Amino acid sequence: MNVSSTARGLLAATAVAVFATFLARASQRQVVRLDYDDGVYWQTALAVADGYQPYSEVFFAQPPLYAWLSALPFALDAGEVAARLLTIGWAVLLAAGAGLLGCVLAGRYAGMAAALLVALLPPVQRYCFQFGADLPTAALVTWSVVCAVRARPRWWLASGTLLGAALSMKLIAVVVIPALLVSALACQRRLAALASVSAAAVAVCALVLIVTSPPEHAWDQIVGLRLIAADLQGQPVPDGVITMLALWIVPFGLLSGAGAYLCLRRLPQERRRPLVALVLWGVTGVLVAGLHRPIFEHHLLLFVAPGAAVIAAGFFALLRSKAKVVTTTALALICVVQALTLPVSSPRETSAILRCLRALPSGSVLVTDDQEIAARAGLRTPPWLVDTSRVRISSGHLTTAEIIAGASGAVGVLFAPPDRAKFVDPAIKAWAPQRFPVSYTADGYLLVVSTPLNCAP
Repeated sequence: MNVSSTARGLLAATAVAVFATFLARASQRQVVRLDYDDGVYWQTALAVADGYQPYSEVFFAQPPLYAWLSALPFALDAGEVAARLLTIGWAVLLAAGAGLLGCVLAGRYAGMAAALLVALLPPVQRYCFQFGADLPTAALVTWSVVCAVRARPRWWLASGTLLGAALSMKLIAVVVIPALLVSALACQRRLAALASVSAAAVAVCALVLIVTSPPEHAWDQIVGLRLIAADLQGQPVPDGVITMLALWIVPFGLLSGAGAYLCLRRLPQERRRPLVALVLWGVTGVLVAGLHRPIFEHHLLLFVAPGAAVIAAGFFALLRSKAKVVTTTALALICVVQALTLPVSSPRETSAILRCLRALPSGSVLVTDDQEIAARAGLRTPPWLVDTSRVRISSGHLTTAEIIAGASGAVGVLFAPPDRAKFVDPAIKAWAPQRFPVSYTADGYLLVVSTPLNCAP
């Protein structure tokens, strides 16, 4: 078997391994603890699919593109499975983009290894099937950089278009701009490159702004909320972030540094230019992790691609051809095996409370601070209460009076367990049993409704 056929076979194995590990994680979704934002984005997609408008009727703290795209499967009656597959598609694009960056630095085997490293990382494993704007934003900015390192006019237009789309998903995409500037300045036609990417990005953002309505509400929800939240006192680093620092961020950062050093020592001069942009991108990630408040694990998805590409390129520069094949094959096997055997989320038992929720009429409106379990039960939340996060409540963008008002047409109120609770105001817990006198407790949840339900197994 010649090298070309070996590479083709290994590329196919890499693609299968990446896709299979994401499918395996998605199959586990009903028994593991998902991120709170999964339910927020899920209920947002349902509300938009039902015809409610972001910002005026549906509270949405991100630019509108993700809300529109995530609503499509539900608007087409394709359901949750199709929407989850769309999310997996973003994860595959992220891994593929990292693979192309690794290939640019150190060849095809390094590229395959970079894609597999992205798929292996705990945050990618955890969020590859969950609803959220961070993963698609990460995929778009990665491909924006992929286009930028091609250093040709049409690729710069593509880079700017992808950057504009990423900014229309989530504003944190601005952190990739320094890396794009460095790539543009490394070109012989630097002014043309800068003009192309800037014009394309501005055009996409302008088009999204034109169709976003009402703009003042959008500004308040996307920008105003974050400005207030950033100024609030007592925004600690969550315990989960401390854990991930110890388990993967610090080792990943150290390996990235070692990979960058090896790239500088081993790679030819023409392949070091993209390296500078990737290192700058990674350093920006360190600054974001240190300064952004509140910081959550999903924010760091934006920085896994450059690290994986640099690690793969640096260490594969040390290996001979046969060793590269063996190492890539081993990574593909590990990628699948760990998805089947190692958890990246804690287990969660919700079968008892789901029986109660499914006893309610399908499509009923339920007020809750755990939107995901309501969606799993086939229930809706009031459009204005799709997001009841602590950040929204603490910033004053959601009041107790609004929560109580949202229950006017609801069948009941579901209070999340203490470790996930957002409805902590005593006034809500005092009011709810008076409005809904029948209560059920199961799996740490408290459900209050107007009439008895059949919650028997």
